[in-house]
Amino acid sequence: MLIIINDDAAYVSWLSRHRQGFVVDAKRKPIRNHLVLHRSNCPIIKPHKRARLTSGAHLKACSADISELEAWAEEQTGGGLTGCVECQSYEDESPDGVHDERGALTRLGRDILSYVLDLAVMYLDGEQTHYHPTLQDIAGYLGKTPAQIEPAMRRLIVEGHLNCNVGANGNSFSRAVVYPTHQSLRSIPAFEAMPAQSLDAELTTLKGAG
Repeated sequence: MLIIINDDAAYVSWLSRHRQGFVVDAKRKPIRNHLVLHRSNCPIIKPHKRARLTSGAHLKACSADISELEAWAEEQTGGGLTGCVECQSYEDESPDGVHDERGALTRLGRDILSYVLDLAVMYLDGEQTHYHPTLQDIAGYLGKTPAQIEPAMRRLIVEGHLNCNVGANGNSFSRAVVYPTHQSLRSIPAFEAMPAQSLDAELTTLKGAG
């Protein structure tokens, strides 16, 4: 387990290496009722260019093991963790890997979407010089086969979270470049209030890189 205070660079590095991990957002001096457990890809605790998520009044407790974080919370405050509603940190994966019984995205769906958004934001922020995620690339990154993630990917496209250039230049679905949409970009604070015309320009930039 890693406790991160005043070190956003270390936090970004940990998140990038532990995409299946968990993060507790806590006060600098942990208190009951403010120990929120997030998945490491949760948009609420994801750093952005101007974010300060490990400074000020907050710290981040990071681990690949929920039980380790639960033990830490008990030791610090005598209380337990509260699961994040946004990322459903305590929810199990649904059998089909696409949606849970309430119709919300499951962990697999969120992992796919988060990875595409991360790559897009890094490219648009000038932190990456290349943008070309395909179904095969995403599956490899998540440690799965293309067949395992294809149903979730197609559902994300149908529901307007992602788009891809199937058919462009003879691309098959597995080789098509995957892009975020207006809908998914607006889930990121820096893009939330951006006019549609500006979002179009950002997406055009991504497609020009693909």
